[in-house]
Amino acid sequence: MTLPEIRVDARIEAEAAASPQAHTLALCLVSHTNVGKTTLTRTLLGADVGEVRDAAHVTQHAEAHTLLQTEAGDRLVWWDTPGLGDSARLYRRLSQSGNPLGWFLSQVWDRWTDPAFFLSQRAMRSARDDADVLLYLVNASEAPQDAGYLAHELKILAWMGKPVLVLLNQLGPAGDADQQAAEVARWQRHLATFAVVRGVLPLDAFSRCWVQEEALFEALAPCLPDHVQASHQRLLDRWWQAQLLRFQASMAAMAPALLRATEVMRGAPDQAQAALARHVAGCQQSFTRVLLDQHGLHGEAGRPHWQALAQSLLQVRVPVSKAQAGWLGAISSGAATGLGADLMAGGLSMGAGALIGALAGAATFAGAALAANRLRGVAVPEARLSLEAWRELVEVALCTYLAVAHFGRGRGAFVDEGAPALWQQVVGGLVAQRADELAALWAASQDPQASHQLAGLLEGLALRALKQLYPAMDLGRAQRGLAAVSPPAS
Repeated sequence: MTLPEIRVDARIEAEAAASPQAHTLALCLVSHTNVGKTTLTRTLLGADVGEVRDAAHVTQHAEAHTLLQTEAGDRLVWWDTPGLGDSARLYRRLSQSGNPLGWFLSQVWDRWTDPAFFLSQRAMRSARDDADVLLYLVNASEAPQDAGYLAHELKILAWMGKPVLVLLNQLGPAGDADQQAAEVARWQRHLATFAVVRGVLPLDAFSRCWVQEEALFEALAPCLPDHVQASHQRLLDRWWQAQLLRFQASMAAMAPALLRATEVMRGAPDQAQAALARHVAGCQQSFTRVLLDQHGLHGEAGRPHWQALAQSLLQVRVPVSKAQAGWLGAISSGAATGLGADLMAGGLSMGAGALIGALAGAATFAGAALAANRLRGVAVPEARLSLEAWRELVEVALCTYLAVAHFGRGRGAFVDEGAPALWQQVVGGLVAQRADELAALWAASQDPQASHQLAGLLEGLALRALKQLYPAMDLGRAQRGLAAVSPPAS
């Protein structure tokens, strides 16, 4: 995946000048076999590296990938290693490698009799020698006390002598923050006695979000020596810029598509309504396709949520007929009572005074119909989204962004599976708070400035939704970062 071009701000350039010595930081991903290392690697890199299969020992060699790089020359390298199989035997072999017999068994016997076991040993030695931090990926769908290999693999990690961050994979569908917090707490309690473990973080290869990636990169700092802290900060700043540029581009892509959805469709009533449904579905698919491209994904460009629009969510207007004009004439002559008439077929309520003024001097029902249609500006039947429907479409767009931002590349083609209830609740509440601003944009959807204004409003809504879903998110930094990368308003 190619990220948007990154402009390095003056602060980062000043830091690089003050600390000209660049460093390469190495993260080594370790886990039991078939837990999902390569899937997570694909998700973070945004590229189809390695091989993903539901089988043991798919990764045969340690593979290095550059995850981040700065203009100063700093690099963050991500190592994907072969999965750990027979962990008890592996620990025994590694702990014996300092004596002649152990060396012979490891370097000669295992090389020829058990190549996968030999490669695991070699990967662990390389990680011990070269890694700055070990990332231990575990299957959170099983209880830690039920994972018989866990104790032996933690011994291996202790033998390697490097700080360890435990990453919880296979947490299930995104959206249940309480369940996720409970899983983190459960693993923290179980691992509390292992001094080598510096932290436990959720980072599901299938449903992580960039906010959780930021938590991982922040957690690296306490694990690193002082002399590489400046490099780590530059790498973190670079990561923030890339994510915020992508976020900003996502909101900017959704805004014009949402405004296009307010366009009026004309024709016979049924035809106008069907055309509107197709048009709005096309707008939704348009912004979903752009979101997928920006996030390095492929697949279904959104389900057609709007193929069958509820009548209550439409504004359908048709010209006044001669028969309806007869009722209008009756109103003007006092044959009907009330202060107004609701033209049910036309979807419009008009005050009696306006009607009488429009009909004054109309000698025939045909003339009355023509006068009323001119007043309403309706020559042929037309349909458009009501304000309520458009607000709902804005909610769909924000939930679609959340779905794409959480979708792990290792899952394959993106499929819109619908938003979790929590997302819908959070997004719906935030959209309701900005109802007046959205109403103004709906009314002024043809204004050239409307797209820019809506993009800014979407940025605020999406950031606050992420903050509610991930309370530890640094909202202030995200807002400052967006202000720094935003182009000046025209």
